[in-house]
Parts: sequence; C-alpha cells; structure tokens
Amino acid sequence: MPLLSPQLLPIDSINPGTQWSLHQDIPTEPDPDLIDSINNLGLLRPPIVKAHQKDYQLICGARRLRVLRRLGQSFPIACSVVKRDISHVDLLSLVAEDQIQTGPLSPIEAARFIALCNIWCEEPDQQMLSRVASITSTTQRSRLLSLLELEKPIRTSIHRGHISNKTGLSMAQMSSTERTFVHDLFIKLSLNGNKQRRFLELVQIVTGARGWTIERVITNHFAELCSSTIDNVPQQTNALMKRLYELSHPESSVAEETFLRQVAEKNLSANCRVSPSPSFETDKVTLEIEFGNFDAFSKAWDSIKNFV
Repeated sequence: MPLLSPQLLPIDSINPGTQWSLHQDIPTEPDPDLIDSINNLGLLRPPIVKAHQKDYQLICGARRLRVLRRLGQSFPIACSVVKRDISHVDLLSLVAEDQIQTGPLSPIEAARFIALCNIWCEEPDQQMLSRVASITSTTQRSRLLSLLELEKPIRTSIHRGHISNKTGLSMAQMSSTERTFVHDLFIKLSLNGNKQRRFLELVQIVTGARGWTIERVITNHFAELCSSTIDNVPQQTNALMKRLYELSHPESSVAEETFLRQVAEKNLSANCRVSPSPSFETDKVTLEIEFGNFDAFSKAWDSIKNFV
C-alpha cells in the first residue's frame, strides 16, 4: 500500500515546522529560480505533510510552501499526505527521497539526515544511510555530524559547495574564532577545495613551529589580505601559497631559489629543461632535451653518449 496519498489542502492548514527538515542548519530562503519556476509553471513537486491533531505537519517542502505564500496563494494546494501510522524509518525514507529529487544530498543535508536517524531510529538503517548519504561506518557518521557544530555561515558555504567537505571536517577541529577567520579568507579568495586543503596543510606547519594562530600568520605576513577588498585575487592567492610554502619549508625554498639561479646562469636553449630531485632531497638533476625528430636525436647522441 502506498505511503502517500494526494490531497488538496488549505495552505493555512499546514504547520511549517522544521522537525523533519534537512535544511534546519542552513538558510532556507528560496532561490530566485524556484520562485520563477513555481510562478510560471506551478507546483511540480507537492509538499509532503502528515496529519497532526487539527492541522497538518510539514515533513518536506518548506521552501516550496514559503514561495506559495509569498506569491499570495489562497486556494487549496496539492499535497502528498503520509499515512497516520507510518514508521519513523519510512518517514525518513520519504524525506530522503524527496530531497534526492533535486540532486545528491550536500554534506550538511547528509549530516542532518544522520542526526534525524539517530533521534528517531533505535538502530539506523545501514542500507538506507549508505544509499542516501554514502555512509558505511560509525566513524564516518560521527565525523560528518561534526559539521553541524560549525557556525551557520560555514555550514552554508559547505552546503553551497564553496567550502569542501574535507575542509569543513578540518575546520571542525579548530576553535570558533580560528575557523571563522579561515572561512572568511577562503571566501574572499574564492579558493577551491584543493587550494583550501593545501593552505591548511602549509599554514598548520607554520603555526605548529611558531606557536602562532592562523590569524597571526596572515596578519604578520599578508596584511593586505585582511583588508575589506582585495585587488587582483589570483595574483594575491598565488603569492599567498608561495609564501606559505617558503615559511613552512624554508630549506627547500632556499634550495629552489639557488637551483633556479644556477639554471638561469646556464642560458639553456628553449628545447632543454633541467629539473631537481623531488623536494631537493638529493643533489641529482635531470636534463631533458627535445629533438625535432629521431634523426636529429641520432646525430646528437654520438656527441653526448660518452657523458651519460
């Protein structure tokens, strides 16, 4: 028997609670695309509600309901009403299915889904968690739940993809002041996930060696990044990453500068390239020479084979 039945309900009979919402940790203001869609096409996906005393409790569709009210909807709207005796597991399945209709769950939505499972299920359905949130272990669930402890602007950035999931998990280990500063810097520089992780990797080496906070490192060495506006963001970002590497790997930085100077002094032709060993761990260097064809290589080989 289906868990849902379609009904027309007065919009004022729906109580817009957030008890079952996957969006209670982030702003739920509807985006312009949703407003335009409902205004032009109507409600394509009915809200899911459950009868509760004299009204109906909203299960899914808070933003859709908010748009309808903003547009002045007065006549009854189509809703999917769940059975009164539905189990919590089945209700959570409906919540997940409704959200998946708009795409995969964000890390924040997945974390809230896990939190709801922990509240309403004696033993979370492993198969459902794996399918809905790609979670397969208790450790993964625990780590993902830590995202809900982050400040609302950070949770919102993770939900929208501006801060990566891995970065968010790293930020959860910081103090509130520290991660708020880092978050604002990442947003200001529009760093992608790889650069966010690289920044944290380098800056934590510096802070660990000097006993400084991240904010002090940035303030002391990159004061211009603390201003309200930044000119030429890509250039500033490259300079930041380069300088952080120099601060975190001083010996490698000096070795690199020396190597580049020595190579420049050789005035190599455009078809030659000299590269050092990884991280300058040894004194070995590699010479690469590009030839136009095999005949050119054969002629040159007779001259250089005695040197290799």
